[in-house]
Amino acid sequence: MARAFSRREWNVVITGGIFLVCFLMYWFVLVPQREELASLQAAVGAKEDDYKEIQKIEAQYNLLKRESDPIVRRILQRRKDFDLSAFVAETENKQNFTRDRAFPPDKTTYGKFEKNTCRFRYKDKALHQIVAFLKEIEKPENVVTVELLTINPSSTSDPSRLGLEIRLATVVPVK
Repeated sequence: MARAFSRREWNVVITGGIFLVCFLMYWFVLVPQREELASLQAAVGAKEDDYKEIQKIEAQYNLLKRESDPIVRRILQRRKDFDLSAFVAETENKQNFTRDRAFPPDKTTYGKFEKNTCRFRYKDKALHQIVAFLKEIEKPENVVTVELLTINPSSTSDPSRLGLEIRLATVVPVK
């Protein structure tokens, strides 16, 4: 026959049951919720960092856009048939600057614009000739830049004579 529990035994059983229910609630309800909360907080922190980075990039983009507007206007105001090789030939004629070799031009399209590059080699030039030629080429209204410039002594007997290899680039609207 089953024996009846005393009051003290009932208290121990009830206390044990309450402890077991509390432990199960903690283990199966609170721990997963805490882990989920921690992962959500980490995700929110990462998104906030991403948002700050996006704002920083947007500010840089707006600054570059403001700075590039005058350049784009100058490019669009240039004559429609602008050709970098022809421009360099004109400048060479004005400066009495003869080229030794011209390499084939290269074109790369970027959206509405096309980047044109040309490479040229010159021999036996004086430093003042090179400086005058480069100043004429790189005038702001021309929107032409020097991408590569290599200057070497042209001869060992006359160190004032220099050889020049230059790669020029410009941007033109896509036709």
